[in-house]
Amino acid sequence: MNNDRQEKRRSWVDYVLVSSIFTLTVLIGIFIFTNGDSKFQSTISAKTKGEIVNDTQKLLSETKSEYNDIQIVTETSEDPTMPYSLYYPKTKFEHVNKEISQYITKSKENYFNAVRLYKNAHPDSDAAGKYQLFLDINEHNKNYYSVVLKNKLTVDQANYDITYQTYLFNKHTGELVTAYQLFDQKTENLEVFAKYVKNQLTKNLNKSTYTEKLNKSTDPYWKNYKRLAIINDRLVVYFNSGEIADPLAGAPTVIVPLSYLNPILEDSFKTVTLSKETIIPVKPSGTGKRVALTFDDGPHEKITRQILNTLKKYDAKATFFMVGRRVPNNTKLVKDIYNSGHEIGNHTWNHPKLTSLTSKQVESQITSTDNSIYKAIGQYPTVFRPPYGAKNKRVTDVIDVPVVMWTIDTLDWKQRNANKLLPMVKKNLHNNAIILMHDIHQSTADGLDSVLAYLQKEGYECVTVSEILASQK
Repeated sequence: MNNDRQEKRRSWVDYVLVSSIFTLTVLIGIFIFTNGDSKFQSTISAKTKGEIVNDTQKLLSETKSEYNDIQIVTETSEDPTMPYSLYYPKTKFEHVNKEISQYITKSKENYFNAVRLYKNAHPDSDAAGKYQLFLDINEHNKNYYSVVLKNKLTVDQANYDITYQTYLFNKHTGELVTAYQLFDQKTENLEVFAKYVKNQLTKNLNKSTYTEKLNKSTDPYWKNYKRLAIINDRLVVYFNSGEIADPLAGAPTVIVPLSYLNPILEDSFKTVTLSKETIIPVKPSGTGKRVALTFDDGPHEKITRQILNTLKKYDAKATFFMVGRRVPNNTKLVKDIYNSGHEIGNHTWNHPKLTSLTSKQVESQITSTDNSIYKAIGQYPTVFRPPYGAKNKRVTDVIDVPVVMWTIDTLDWKQRNANKLLPMVKKNLHNNAIILMHDIHQSTADGLDSVLAYLQKEGYECVTVSEILASQK
């Protein structure tokens, strides 16, 4: 009985002792925390004050930049298999910081995943990854900051990838600026700029350029021009490695003086310094030399498409005299021709010699082709050309649009030789010439580039037939 009482008394004492120790521990913890003496609190304080924080293998610090309102964050990892060193900005605008933070997080995840995939594919390899993020900050007109983040990611020593991310924002409001705002919210301004960028890349990269990738990445869509920065009064466009050219060619950039771009920029980005030459040159009114390029017998999906691309390269306009029966199977191509600013003419339904037909048959040839073209583009042809140039009064009486012949026959239909196209043009060239070619011969498509290069060099502007006719009235 006494033993039972002693045992109960001992249990009660133990309970009181344990409870007291627990309560005391809690009180001490609260006291230390509220006085800032705990290790956790000192870590938080160090982080907010910009001192180095060692979180296992990650080091994080903040330092001042040359700009008072931007801090530079340095983040490194000493992980032997996935090391990295990152430099990125911290601004006074939370939404800008959030954009940058989300990008940093995503970039690190991509890096980690790339290393893991490589390790899984090469289990015996002891190669380590490497990820570096470089930072460049520039101020423009005391109103804007351009932030450029350059990523260099290496999975093994032989393979690396370079990508860019940019942020252009108002230093007073934090408003992020897009290409849409930069180019004054005008699609036509972007089209002019995109053409310039494409030409520069084609010239600089030469054979390392992937034509299909280049076209896709430089087409005048706002989404293609998200990586822009203003550095020393120059607009820089960034492309990632492998985006338009061989990865070994690096990550190409296009740099353009803002003064050259003044005509297409929003007012706050224009420079006081003026350029004698700009991206939109001022053409003297009525003093230039002009020619009209005309193409008969198409459209042809492959050849006409090639010709269309070459015309675009030189910003040349042309007139396509189409055979009606070819239109229904090439509706998209016909739309592309029309939407590119070229003129579309009627060349009959199936290319007969009209002087051998009755007036009713001639009318049928023309009407069926008119309707076919209207169905494709919602517009009727504005000019007409008779096959073989065969016409008489009975034929022209049926036609209610201008009947257009030519002043230079390149004989491309006869010679079928790309190298003979330019000599024929040179030999007969004159102001307001109407040049006859055919967009159904591969040799014509192949020889057109040299013709356009020569015309451009000689100061000729390539316009539509209707423009030539209007100037002669």
